[in-house]
Amino acid sequence: MRVSLAKSLLLLCGMVASTTSITAQYWENALPPSPLYEARICFNDTVHDWLVAGGGYDGSPYYIPLYRYDGFSWDTLGLFGNVVNAAVLYHDTLVVAGGFEWMQQDTIKRIACYAGGQWHPYGDINSGIESATIKGLRVLDGELYALGVFKYADGQLCNGIAKRVGGHWEPLPNWPTYFMGDPYVYDIARFQGRLVVGGNYNSQDLTIRDLLQYDGNAWVPVCGSCLHGGMDGVAALAVYQGYLYVGGRFYYSGGNAGQGLMRWDGETWESVGPVGDGVQLDNYSDTYPPSIYSFQQRNGRLFFNGELGFVNHIPTPGLASWDGTDFCALGGANYINAHVAYSFGVYHDSLYLAPSGGVAMLNLVRYLSTDFTYQCSALGLEEVAATRAEFQAIWNAAGQLTLRGLAEGLHSVRVFDAQGRLVLDRSVHSSGGRTEAIPLANASSAVYFVVADHNLGTRTISEP
Repeated sequence: MRVSLAKSLLLLCGMVASTTSITAQYWENALPPSPLYEARICFNDTVHDWLVAGGGYDGSPYYIPLYRYDGFSWDTLGLFGNVVNAAVLYHDTLVVAGGFEWMQQDTIKRIACYAGGQWHPYGDINSGIESATIKGLRVLDGELYALGVFKYADGQLCNGIAKRVGGHWEPLPNWPTYFMGDPYVYDIARFQGRLVVGGNYNSQDLTIRDLLQYDGNAWVPVCGSCLHGGMDGVAALAVYQGYLYVGGRFYYSGGNAGQGLMRWDGETWESVGPVGDGVQLDNYSDTYPPSIYSFQQRNGRLFFNGELGFVNHIPTPGLASWDGTDFCALGGANYINAHVAYSFGVYHDSLYLAPSGGVAMLNLVRYLSTDFTYQCSALGLEEVAATRAEFQAIWNAAGQLTLRGLAEGLHSVRVFDAQGRLVLDRSVHSSGGRTEAIPLANASSAVYFVVADHNLGTRTISEP
C-alpha cells in the first residue's frame, strides 16, 4: 500500500488518544465550615438559590448539620438528629428527608419542610424498623413520593414507599403488603404510561422482586426475571431517549443484560456497553460490578453517579455521562482519588461532587470547568453516514481501537499509518455489533487507515 492510494480512501484522521497527566487543576475544595463525613446531598434549590449539602457524622455527638451555600459563603440551615439523604422542591417548598427523628428539641420523624424561615414536620414517617430511613424523594407528574426503608407513614402501612396526598401520606394503591424481610425501595419512574418502582425487595416465592410496574390493577413484574442473583438490586431509574434506564448493583455473571447499568425499551433488555467495556469498577475486569446510585439529565445527556472507576476504560471519580452512544467522564479523576460519588449537583453552572474520601478527605469538591464532557470514549468524533456494509473505527482515551458495525464473528483487521506502513495485522471478534478494544502498540502517527476484511472504515476522527 502507498500513501498515494489515500485519494481513493476515506482518511481516519486523528491523534491516537494518550493518557493525560491528571492534576489538581480540575477540582477545588468546596467544603462547608465543618467537614461532612460521607456527604449525601448536592441539591440545587432554585427557589431560594441555594446549594444544599448534608452528610453523616461530622464529629458532633448529637446533631448533624445541613449546610447551604448562597454563592458567597456557607452557613448552617439546620441541625438534624441523624443523616439527611434527600432534598426536593415541592410546591416551591424545600423538603428534606433521611434517618433523623428530631431537630434539636423538636420531634420530626424522617421528613421536614422549610417554610417561613423554620423547619416543620412534614408527616410522620415511622416504622417498626430500627434503622428506618428515607432514601429518596421524587416529584413525578406533580406528585411527591418518599422512598426508603420504613413500614408506616402517617399511621398507614406503606412498606417503603408513600405518596403525598393533600396534607398527609398514603400507601400506593395495591402496593404489596408482604415482603420477605424489610423492603428497601429506592426510586420510582413513569415509563410508557405505567409507574415503575425499583429497589431491593422480594417475596418468599420471588414473584415480587426488585422491579415492579403498576398495570392499573396490580403491581406486576416489569418482565420475567429481569434481575437475577441474590444480591441484585435497583437503586436508580430514568426515562431517557425512549428507554427505561436501570442502575444499581447487578452482575453479567448472574444472567443480567448489563452490569450495574442496563436499559429496557418495553420489550427487550440491553446492556449499555458490551462485556469488558462500558461501566466498570475495575478497569478491564467485570469480576466486581459497579453500583449506580442515581441519574440526572442535563444538556441532553444522562449523568449517573455511584461506585464506578471507569467508563469505556476512562478513569472517572464515580461520575460519568452518556448520550445514547458514548460515555464521557470528567478530568482529574486521579486527583479525587476515589471511585465512589455519593451525590452531585450543578449550581450556578458549576458541578459539585461528594466523593468518598479522596485527597485530604475532601468530601465536597467543585469542578473548575463547565465542560462536563472533557474526556469521552470517542474524543472529537464526527459521524459519517454509513451503509449497512460499512463499519466505524473509534479511538478511545487509552489509545485503543474499537470497531463497530461489523457482522457477528471473526474478522481480519489491518491498520496502516500515513506512510502506508502496516502497524497492526490481527484477527478480532465482533459481538453485539462491536469488537473488543484493540491496543495499538507504539502508536505515533496522527493519521491511520483501518481496513477490516478488505473494507475501509467510515468514521473520520479529528484531533480534539
